[in-house]
Amino acid sequence: MPSTDAAARSFRESPWAKAAILVAVLIVAFGVSRSCGSSAGAVSQEEAVEIARGEIDYQPDGINVRNFPRGIPPRRLWAVKLYTGTQSDPGRMTEVVIDAETGDVLSVRREAR
Repeated sequence: MPSTDAAARSFRESPWAKAAILVAVLIVAFGVSRSCGSSAGAVSQEEAVEIARGEIDYQPDGINVRNFPRGIPPRRLWAVKLYTGTQSDPGRMTEVVIDAETGDVLSVRREAR
């Protein structure tokens, strides 16, 4: 009668067992990447634009929106740039940085020509 260690070893060395272990590891890695890699946060891009519009007193000709991580541990932020004129030659420009989880305005930078 084979020992339990020998039976366990032969199972681990079989091609099916190796494939099952690989699939299990990939499923776990996928789950971790989905939970840790949230790209946007609770505040949508449209909501971020509306929050940024509340910081200006003019009608923008254009809007540029970016979502990016900052800090350790990384926190997702929205950077919303509202401008008059063109993006390469803005007349007035306001950049609003918004926390993508809470919707809090973290900074407002205004420029005018």
